[in-house]
Amino acid sequence: MRRYMTSTLGAILVLAVVTFTANAANFTNTFFGISIDVDDALTKQPLLRDIQYFKSEDRSASLMIKRIFDLSVTEFVAEMRDVGYRNMRDHVVLGMAGEPIEADIESGRGLLIPVTGRIRGHQVRGVLGAYSGHDGQGFLVIGTARPQSMAAWDARMKAIFDSVRFVEIDSKAMVSEWETWLMGKKLQHQRPKMPRPAAGGPQRDYYLCSDGTVMRKPAPARQVAGPNMGAQNQRMNQGRGTWQVTASKGTPYLMIRDGREQRLMLEVEGSNLLLNGERYISAANDLCQ
Repeated sequence: MRRYMTSTLGAILVLAVVTFTANAANFTNTFFGISIDVDDALTKQPLLRDIQYFKSEDRSASLMIKRIFDLSVTEFVAEMRDVGYRNMRDHVVLGMAGEPIEADIESGRGLLIPVTGRIRGHQVRGVLGAYSGHDGQGFLVIGTARPQSMAAWDARMKAIFDSVRFVEIDSKAMVSEWETWLMGKKLQHQRPKMPRPAAGGPQRDYYLCSDGTVMRKPAPARQVAGPNMGAQNQRMNQGRGTWQVTASKGTPYLMIRDGREQRLMLEVEGSNLLLNGERYISAANDLCQ
């Protein structure tokens, strides 16, 4: 058996342990609060914000784990009956194909719902598990296969769902991991090719110093004319504020205090860092010297 740490963005941001056995890999994620044995034919994909995907090499089957804080299983099932499950950002449209049954899970509640629909344009069938635990803990597990492959995956999907367990969310470790990675970095906003109005005004770059302070790039020198004197150069002072990472409802936030306080949600999408949904890259920090 092999055991190793796996995560995203420099192997530090999402706390996950994968243990391999002969037929399955146990995926334990203390950010999502889940332990699950994933069939070894399903390969782990890059994290997409609050979703962890696994898929087979031939794309005949997939597993999706979505973190949802404070999920109400009863309300979720009522919504499924009414309009189904729709996640347009991730191209998931599923409807109920049968009555839900109770999941065998400790320290919480889970319902397993037969579903049919489309994921990323492909027709699929399978099971959607909705799970709700203590202190707002919640997630969806969606295991699907293409209709022609479902018979081959029935027993394997059952084994996957039978293995689902809650684990404690480790917010303190999550905050520590994020702060370690962000320390001393310049977070540079990636301007889109097609400019669009940004919510809250223009985006800025962040210079996060190792001592917990944050700096702004000085404004370019400008000419100021005064009475009876020539034009002279003036430069704005570099101000220092503070930064830290906090967690609320299982979600990490970057707090910036350098005048107006900013609370920026931290996410990972593939290899991209997102602040409030805006893409940023890590660049050389030439201010925190």
